[in-house]
Amino acid sequence: MPKQEAKQESKDETISAGVIRPIGLSFSSFFYAASGLYYLIYPLIVQDTTLYPLYVIGALSIVGSVGIMRVTRWGLWVGLALFPLQIVAPAFALMTALQYPGVASSSTALVFIVSLVILMFFASLTFLTVLDKRRSFK
Repeated sequence: MPKQEAKQESKDETISAGVIRPIGLSFSSFFYAASGLYYLIYPLIVQDTTLYPLYVIGALSIVGSVGIMRVTRWGLWVGLALFPLQIVAPAFALMTALQYPGVASSSTALVFIVSLVILMFFASLTFLTVLDKRRSFK
């Protein structure tokens, strides 16, 4: 019986000390913060401040980053709800960018296309990580 009491005490200590965040969730939180900054800064760089959906996606990404970092249940839901937004927005931008003639000869356009592909890759990876670790959220 003492072994069972020791297990219960160590479990209670872990719960009272706080939730331990898996390393994958730290990565996901960092990505959400980085993508949020990307979506917030991009309209300012291209000098088109009327791209309001990007501001919304950026703000939600930063809020989701905080929620995932704190391993809260609302952070899980915000993180999972952001996946379609973070795939659709870069996909449409990628389709539009690839329609222009001479895209392959412009280094700026190539950097933009590569950034969109990286954004979609990490959005998918982050979604799968958060989905896998959903039982860690309290």
